Amino acid sequence: MLVETGGIYRTKGGRKVGPLRPFRDREDGPASDIMGRSAWFYADGIGAFDKNGEYLTAGPDSPHHLTAEVDGFTSIDGHIERGDNDHELTVGKTIPAGVLLAEARVNGEQVAIDKAWLEGAAGVTVPLEGNAVDTFGIFTAGRWRTFRSIITAAALAEVKA
Repeated sequence: MLVETGGIYRTKGGRKVGPLRPFRDREDGPASDIMGRSAWFYADGIGAFDKNGEYLTAGPDSPHHLTAEVDGFTSIDGHIERGDNDHELTVGKTIPAGVLLAEARVNGEQVAIDKAWLEGAAGVTVPLEGNAVDTFGIFTAGRWRTFRSIITAAALAEVKA
């Protein structure tokens, strides 16, 4: 994984960390840990990370290691905290315009959408950002269904299956 200054990341434990800043010698603590990893980045309130996003002073199974960059423009429900019991999955549903796909988290009956996109019938991929999942939809079976309602139904059905 590429880790960069200013990036906002998700840890193995599901915590949102960042923005990362360059590590400052003598201000942020030791520049390396007992395993020989050098500090490259620092997140206020968390600590130092190496160039690969591994949390310094922690073993290989630390929940603080960075696993994915959070893309603020497409993290639709990023304000919903991750839970220990979240089921993370990618769901897809064929609609007349192509295939609606989403990365979602399900906890009980609550569905949080991290990313969503439409793979059009003509081969064009369109990211759905911000409130696009609540605005766009399709008219089917005599009623309007937003992309959020389609994604939510597919995610709940997948977890219950």
